[in-house]
Amino acid sequence: MNISTLQPLGWNHFFLQQTDTQTFEKLQSNELLIFRISAIHRSVIKGLGSNWPEGEVELLCPECFQPVSDFFCVGDWVITERTNEHFRILKVLEAKNQLERLSNHKRQLMAANLDYLFIVTSANSDFNIKRLERYLAMAYECQIEPVIVLNKIDLTDDVDGFLDQIRSLSVHNLAGVSVLKPDSLSSLSHFLIPTATIAMVGSSGVGKSSLVNALFTHAQKKQSDIQSVSEIREDDDKGKHTTTSRQLIINEQGVLFIDTPGIRELKLLNAQEGIEQTFDDIIRLAKECKFTNCTHQTEPSCQVLQALESGILPLYHWQNYQKLLKEDAYNARSAQGAYAQKQHQKTFSKKVFREQMKHRENKGNNK
Repeated sequence: MNISTLQPLGWNHFFLQQTDTQTFEKLQSNELLIFRISAIHRSVIKGLGSNWPEGEVELLCPECFQPVSDFFCVGDWVITERTNEHFRILKVLEAKNQLERLSNHKRQLMAANLDYLFIVTSANSDFNIKRLERYLAMAYECQIEPVIVLNKIDLTDDVDGFLDQIRSLSVHNLAGVSVLKPDSLSSLSHFLIPTATIAMVGSSGVGKSSLVNALFTHAQKKQSDIQSVSEIREDDDKGKHTTTSRQLIINEQGVLFIDTPGIRELKLLNAQEGIEQTFDDIIRLAKECKFTNCTHQTEPSCQVLQALESGILPLYHWQNYQKLLKEDAYNARSAQGAYAQKQHQKTFSKKVFREQMKHRENKGNNK
């Protein structure tokens, strides 16, 4: 197996250094093979390997990696072995980052090994600055470079008004685009580099799938493989939900996209650092308070209170900061019990699996 054939899928030294000498030799002899997970449909896992131009292959998942959603997500790299005509997962490599949230009181993996997170919103009544702050906190916590994409700018005469609100978040990367204005897509060209992996997140109907299609070369794939889209509902200015599962696709220029289903409610999990980075203006003010343990309630010389009174610090910004901190702490407590129980089960399953693999290798060496 020529490892270089995986580079177009985002393979690099970070993942290579996780393979020991014995594993590397088996990879070279094709005894073991590497795949990047491209889709997960319940318990069915599909991946792209060294022959990725020929399409996806189905990967077999052993019992120790069940349920699948606890161990894998789209974008992960896995090492497999041949089992007749199939490929059986042996190991999942450590991800350089993982996009996660809280769902049904437990941690949910959304995507892994990302270079950019396109936070897509739309220039209509669905626009919500507080929601953008929530997405930014998730991106920063997961150590993924965020790009806020204001989509559907053809629906408004006040594009600058929307962009000015986004700029108030002190984000480095933002763009206003419309699939009906192809020239506007050039504002994203800086991020569309070969081997880069980009995940798109946002509420249902903001136009993520349409944007993927616009950035995707249709000649590369059949029309049935392109993300389906729907029109805006006239009664409430919202788009119709179309994407139902996460899938990794690659365009003709070698850019990898992961379109995710629309998120109705994004709940953060263990995101305190991400929240602080999103609200770094408040953190800087708090450090200038007279008292180090200032609660920003009634203390004299409180810089936060002074900024609120003068209007320098918007009230909604301060309230959302407090809300996210309280919510994150509550979510961490509620998820801790279930997480601890599952971790014990995972550890035991992995131990059994390692013993099985060790026995198999010893048996093979004795032949």
